[in-house]
Amino acid sequence: MATRNITFHLPDDLIREAKVYAAQHDTSVNALVKELLEEKVSKAARVRAAALRILEIAEKGPYSSVDPKSIRREDIYERR
Repeated sequence: MATRNITFHLPDDLIREAKVYAAQHDTSVNALVKELLEEKVSKAARVRAAALRILEIAEKGPYSSVDPKSIRREDIYERR
């Protein structure tokens, strides 16, 4: 996979904390940023896929051919 360099402008204290965190977790700031970006992009893709699936289901209409008006309350809630 090809890689490219990118420059971030972040507060000094955030960079310092990120370096400490990375050292404590035996990784690098670069690896942390990569992991966070992959997580965000993956989550966004899953959300988009779910939204498209919901829209697809909505366009097809209900799966049941039963008219909701034909269902009696007593049939739903077993009354004794």
